[in-house]
Amino acid sequence: METVGHYFFEFFMMFLALYLGFLAENLRERQAEKKQEKVYMQNMLEDLRADIVLYENYTKNNKVVFELIDTLVQLIKSPERKQNISKLAYTARMVLPQFKQLFPTERTYEQMKSSGNLRLITSQPVANGTSYYYYAVSELNKYNESIMVWATDYGNEMGKIFDAELLLKIIKEKEEIPADATALLTEDPVVLNALINSAQYLYGALILGEKIGNDRTIAAQQLIELIKKEYRLETQYT
Repeated sequence: METVGHYFFEFFMMFLALYLGFLAENLRERQAEKKQEKVYMQNMLEDLRADIVLYENYTKNNKVVFELIDTLVQLIKSPERKQNISKLAYTARMVLPQFKQLFPTERTYEQMKSSGNLRLITSQPVANGTSYYYYAVSELNKYNESIMVWATDYGNEMGKIFDAELLLKIIKEKEEIPADATALLTEDPVVLNALINSAQYLYGALILGEKIGNDRTIAAQQLIELIKKEYRLETQYT
């Protein structure tokens, strides 16, 4: 009986040691995951703040493009457009280099997604907010596709009206290049109107992008506040 009892005691102690070791390992893993989770959340705050700056700059940049398009329409419709060919060609050519697409910062989200670490987000409100924000960002992919269609169309229409060599000089120098009326290849009202038409669709696409950016700004701000609250990051991020 003593031998049986002895073996049972050794077995029990071995089992207890293994069980305690298992618990200790789980605790270490959980602590490591909690630390990694907080690092991810800190990085995501940086990404969200970068997005807000991106949206703000996009709105500012749009004002420049809108002014260029407004000036373009005014000059094309002017009876003196031949006398203003240098300014007209410069204005028309600078629309495309000035417009921007929206590409939010998905660095941290993509890292977590590709590594399967989205599961580390233990706060359900933050997990829901993160899913909402980055799923909604997918709208921008459709926007970027549509604006490139109109930008391409605009470029094609512009090539029917202005001398290509002049346009190349403008994009190289980023300034008005002296030009005479021969740089205007046509005054066909249908062709001129086609350029204005493509410009106004580009204008509309930029307005849509701005609306998406404004909506994403609000969502980013809300997610920032939620992360700061849930993870007590106020001291790191004020």
